[in-house]
Amino acid sequence: MTRHGPGDWLYTVSNTPIITKVQKTEWATYAIAIPNSSNLQLILCVVTVMSWRLLLLGIAIAYVAHSVFWTFVMIGVFETVYNQSPGPCRVIQVNGSEDILLLPNQQALISSGLHNMKPSDVVQSIRVRDGNILLFDFNNPENDVTELQFLPSPDFDRNAFNPHGISYWQEPNNGRTFLYVVNHLCDGDAIEVFEYLPDDGALKHLKQIQHPLINSPNDVEAVGRDMFYVTNNHYFNSVFMRKVEIILQLQIASVVFHDGMKNETQLVAAALKFPNGVSMSPDQRYVYVVAGNELKLKIYERNKIDNSLELVQAIHIGYSCDNMFIQPNNGDIWLACHPRIMDIVVHIDQHANHKTASQVLRIKLGIEDVSQQGSRFPDYAIDQVYINDGSKLKGSSVAVFHHGKMLVGTVLDNLLYCEVRSLEE
Repeated sequence: MTRHGPGDWLYTVSNTPIITKVQKTEWATYAIAIPNSSNLQLILCVVTVMSWRLLLLGIAIAYVAHSVFWTFVMIGVFETVYNQSPGPCRVIQVNGSEDILLLPNQQALISSGLHNMKPSDVVQSIRVRDGNILLFDFNNPENDVTELQFLPSPDFDRNAFNPHGISYWQEPNNGRTFLYVVNHLCDGDAIEVFEYLPDDGALKHLKQIQHPLINSPNDVEAVGRDMFYVTNNHYFNSVFMRKVEIILQLQIASVVFHDGMKNETQLVAAALKFPNGVSMSPDQRYVYVVAGNELKLKIYERNKIDNSLELVQAIHIGYSCDNMFIQPNNGDIWLACHPRIMDIVVHIDQHANHKTASQVLRIKLGIEDVSQQGSRFPDYAIDQVYINDGSKLKGSSVAVFHHGKMLVGTVLDNLLYCEVRSLEE
């Protein structure tokens, strides 16, 4: 190979010219090959070096295309919903029923009246909320819900109560029950702590917990007195950046743990896309997190000493799910899901009467195998228990199962009570 002049190279094979001219442009470098033959004249253009700008442009286009396609899949653009019920069901009229917990006495407590989940910078004008905690008794399922009363407290603004996720802790020695509720305030978010007084049908407010790491709480799971995990479904606080976070499928949301005894809050799981519900296995060894925009259920092994989490499995569900309920007697995982996220977004943000589908799934985990890296439960089964196109129930967010009976909650809609007759145990 010899160089003839500035910018021009002559490539030869056995003293026969192969490349006689190099053409440089803004985007790439082209080599023009002209074989020295009277019988053959061939011009071959070979791209030798791509411009870094062209390379970056290609990467950007590929990333955006992948993000847009995955967003279409995630929001259910290609999903068709067919109605299925496990038995007779009846609707219970309420003002939303976003999360439900089941107490050992078969009473279910329900967070109701979720008004707005948007950041505080767009809801400053909303000063009066109508949030409630409702009670449904599985011992008398023919009855409707009753509303718990809030005892007067100088530290709790009843008119600013906007409940979301809910959990409880019951003291083993005296049976006192403490309630932990995500509350979206006008000027931030908090975890409200109550004591449930069943004989009075009332809640006594004890404290309000706020921390910079609890910046976008969705759900809470108590593991002790004033000790709980919280999912932050967003990393950013502004509306615009949260939209960017979703559209670009940024995996930057988190789970944090709060220890009220030590007055410490720590990050325990990161790199999540819209983590939603959080629950714990009956033996408290595993913490389950719904990664809504990943269409997955993530299983973490819990360190009971420092409450840190280690990811041991991610189960692809195929749907964006919300909250979950762990069946106490066998550890089955009950999930309420949104088959078409684009509809639930319209339902929440724009029009509460917009029809959006509801779905309930049950996951049965197989035998634990600690030798399986990344697949702690290699065998598992996912059963669809209920699905509706929204004509009967809009936007399912949680499903609680108890002895052949199921209670399904929604983000903004009613409750649904069903007798489950077509499900194998």
